[in-house]
Amino acid sequence: MRGAGLFGTMDHVNARSTVAGSGDLNRIAELTPEASANVRHQHVISQVLLREFATPSKRVSGRHVQPYDLRHPERRLKTRAPRGVAQIENFVPFASASLEDTWGEVERELPDAFAAVKAGDAFNDPHIGTVLRDLIALHYVRSQHYRELFHRLFAETYQEQRRWLLTNGALRLQAAALERTGLYTTGPQGLAARADELLDVMMTTYRNGSLLRVRIEDNFGKARQLISRSPLEILEPEEGEFLIGDNPALTVRHHDDKLLYSMALGDAHSTVLPIGPRHMLALGPADRYAAAAKADVDRMNVLQIKASRRYVYTRPGSPLAPMIREVSHHWLADHNEIASE
Repeated sequence: MRGAGLFGTMDHVNARSTVAGSGDLNRIAELTPEASANVRHQHVISQVLLREFATPSKRVSGRHVQPYDLRHPERRLKTRAPRGVAQIENFVPFASASLEDTWGEVERELPDAFAAVKAGDAFNDPHIGTVLRDLIALHYVRSQHYRELFHRLFAETYQEQRRWLLTNGALRLQAAALERTGLYTTGPQGLAARADELLDVMMTTYRNGSLLRVRIEDNFGKARQLISRSPLEILEPEEGEFLIGDNPALTVRHHDDKLLYSMALGDAHSTVLPIGPRHMLALGPADRYAAAAKADVDRMNVLQIKASRRYVYTRPGSPLAPMIREVSHHWLADHNEIASE
């Protein structure tokens, strides 16, 4: 059954905590023996997903995608194999090998899931729907947007807790310092030193990447569970094709006549993820294939570009190149303005 809807509603909670609780510290302790077992180059778009945008190249062997550098809109880049793009060095710098194993449990299921999508059979097997929803959760959490948000919120939370300890919590801080050292702390410098000591564990887990590691793992589980409750649409363009950016799983929300993006899961009307030139996943309102009008396809492509951190990708020979370069100039202007603030 093919409907005409585009976005449904998601009543999900925000899963962006950066606080190092006892559960986080216990998990960090479990992972410490494998702290140095890391995958250096970690993909922010699964290779198996990028392969859906890849086609055989006349000049080199294998299937390639066409990258576009948004910082240099007029530069024409060579096509690349999926394994060589959309990766970040030490994206998670602590015990990332086991985290990659977690992603692999989903990614190994994707070839069969993508084949079912193309055959129009994605909803004949409930397991296929589960895999596709897990793919959205994976790219929502294993994303540059999530990592940037984590760093920003940690800095805010750390400073808020430090300010509280030096003001409303000063008596508790003095009591804790007295219990720990046997000395009574006075004066702003002494209190500041004690506050930094009390927050040292929190800062250490942040600096070595272990807090990010366990937060990503934990929030992947939460996002996976929450997204599993949502119906899934598979959008097919009536005209045109989809591209994919390096920050591809986007939460979106209608506001008046605008389509906003990159809000928390709980504030979104849907979450979208392109999975090939001819298909995009969208949460809600029902399990179905749905036709996407050209205007909606164009809007989704523009959002992918706007949300990207530097690169977008198409199949080689895609007719989207002029549009990408045009929107790239706006992307570059926006990012230059942010950098100058």
